[in-house]
This record gives sequence, C-alpha cells and structure tokens, in this order.
Amino acid sequence: MGPDPCFAALRSREYPLLDKQQHVYLDYTAANLVAVSQLERHFAVLRSHVLGNPHSTNPASADTTCRIERTRQAVLRFFNASSDE
Repeated sequence: MGPDPCFAALRSREYPLLDKQQHVYLDYTAANLVAVSQLERHFAVLRSHVLGNPHSTNPASADTTCRIERTRQAVLRFFNASSDE
C-alpha cells in the first residue's frame, strides 16, 4: 500500500522544500514546520499593513495592539479560559 495521495498533495503544496532537499521531518515537539500558505497569509498582512510597537501611541501601533487583542481573545475562547487567567 502506497502513501495517501491526499497527504502527498498536501506535502507537495505546503512543504515543497522537504522533497526538494530530501528531508524527512519528525520533530514536532517544539518547532513545527511552517506551511507555504501560512507564509503567504503572513506576507499579505505585512505587505498591506504598517505594524508598530504595541507599547507606543500611533496608528501603526494601534493596529498592532488591536491584532494582539483579537489573537488573545481567540486563544482564550479556544481554551475556554477567562481573561482573568
């Protein structure tokens, strides 16, 4: 029985360097690989927003602060945790 074609397509699309550099990566304890789609989404944010130090008071910093707060709330919801924790 060969490899799952869906898995092979996902690996090829999201992690092309594994095959290009002939790697097998099994250490997911603390450092997961970054998928191509994650990089593309992050680059899109960086190309379209000026993000500043969240400890400052300017428009770029306000955008960063807002993004941090939205992320914090999403993590709290995911873990069903109170914002007091």
